[in-house]
Amino acid sequence: MLPVIYTREDIQMSNLTIPEKEVKVIRDCDVLVLGAGMSGFAAALAAARAGAKTILIDKNHFPGGVATSGLMCSISNFFVTEEGINVNTGIAIEFINRIVAEGGAEPDYLRIEQPQIPNVPEITKRVMIKMLRESNVTTLYGSMLIDVITNEGKVTHCIFQGRDNTFAISAKQFVDASGDLSIFRRAGGEYEEREDRETLLYRMANVDVDKIIDWFEENPDSYSPQADIPTSLEATIRNWREYGVFHLPHFGGGNISIVKEAVETGKYKNTFGKHYVDLDSFGMFSCRADHGNVLINSNFSYGGCYDILLESEREEEGRLLIEEQVEFLTKYFPGFENAYLLESACEIGHRTSRRATCERLYTENEFSDGVKMRDCIGVISERDKRTKPIKRLKRLGQLPLSMIISKKTPNVVVGSAKNPYTEVWGMIRGQAGCLVMGQGAGVSAAIAAITEKDVVNVNIRKVQEELIKQGVKIPH
Repeated sequence: MLPVIYTREDIQMSNLTIPEKEVKVIRDCDVLVLGAGMSGFAAALAAARAGAKTILIDKNHFPGGVATSGLMCSISNFFVTEEGINVNTGIAIEFINRIVAEGGAEPDYLRIEQPQIPNVPEITKRVMIKMLRESNVTTLYGSMLIDVITNEGKVTHCIFQGRDNTFAISAKQFVDASGDLSIFRRAGGEYEEREDRETLLYRMANVDVDKIIDWFEENPDSYSPQADIPTSLEATIRNWREYGVFHLPHFGGGNISIVKEAVETGKYKNTFGKHYVDLDSFGMFSCRADHGNVLINSNFSYGGCYDILLESEREEEGRLLIEEQVEFLTKYFPGFENAYLLESACEIGHRTSRRATCERLYTENEFSDGVKMRDCIGVISERDKRTKPIKRLKRLGQLPLSMIISKKTPNVVVGSAKNPYTEVWGMIRGQAGCLVMGQGAGVSAAIAAITEKDVVNVNIRKVQEELIKQGVKIPH
């Protein structure tokens, strides 16, 4: 018998007044970074390397966020432009090279033909921990932000709930890399909220990737070169056979004859339960270093991620859906005959949910045309979605500090690339954008703390000088 799932209509809603209580301040620091995903990881490293006493705190029990807990163990290769210019810059490339050196990803990734940098999540976690320790970042895990304390418009403390205790941390400057604007919004920052796609990912083991590649070579009409980051079938074949990198384009699954026939004949359903849709996507990611383990990205749901009742319902539905997808893949998809479910993600991955209202609305044309930003804190490439067919950007997009700071939150900088004030929601939200923007946010917060200013008034030249010291390319 299935468990009863309650909806908001089933529950009598009411409010409680919670009494005040004394909370112990267990640490103080120059820079507090909330969220240890790719953005927060880069921000904490950058702040500590700039000389700031830095604390990184996360609700999970290890760093990586969506990349590890969410199992999105592939970094979009936005380090190369359409013209083949490499963005060989800063913590992002240092980090990827460390993963490669420890056997968790393949080398020679700075190529326009390679759309993704798949990696082994356990190795990625370990590399992150080593780098944080080497830079003397204090890390606190298993802690959920529950409130902030402000004084004269500035945040002074963050309050957290640990396993069975409540505690506080004080700081001069704060980097909100939560992905939810958890500090920013509590501190009075303005923001917009919307519902977006979310995905529960999983990995399968003992997959014969050679067989998948052989099948697509024999069935080229089933391949979608314009899905995800534009990549030709020839490049996909070469990436695997010569470079050990496998990426079946996300959203291209609906064009695969095996999947289309299964949907048309009812052998495979394109929806599941009350929430899951577009289940024919079948994006796949792997690398030879992962020894036949393949990430599957194919189950989308929509809804408000802050509605805990519905989110819990989607969590359960997603795990039941995975069972059906695994059965389909092992029964019908070439290369999966002897595969099995290795693991599902600890949590659903959310693409975008909130956009901060900051000092500058960064437009799509400014980013895609590489317009010079006086307050540039990093550069990154992406897809130019204005073109048909879609291509990579011809120039590097320059990320301005002004899109992640607000006078309403003078000592809080937005640290997650999901949340900046960009014209297109999630314009740079991928892991590459998170690493680059996170480093810029972390250095900005550190320089502000060290010079006893708020990040909204930080000396941008000093920030850029430190970023250049840390290997970041700042165009002149």
